Amino acid sequence: MPNEKTLLAMDLTAMMAVEQLANETKQPEEKVLLDFMESSTAKMLYDDSTKLWWDGPAAAAEDFKSQNK
Repeated sequence: MPNEKTLLAMDLTAMMAVEQLANETKQPEEKVLLDFMESSTAKMLYDDSTKLWWDGPAAAAEDFKSQNK
């Protein structure tokens, strides 16, 4: 189980990725957030063993886009 600081970093990464995706797709952040949090990207982001959050929000956004083409 990730510690509190790691969870905060994961949350921040997710929110920044959602903001980027919403800006790129011109969709409401609320819709993008729901889609993102139900995705396999979110599962990977919150799985500390994958370390996706280390790569930052741009990497999370790219992973989400590549899995949702």
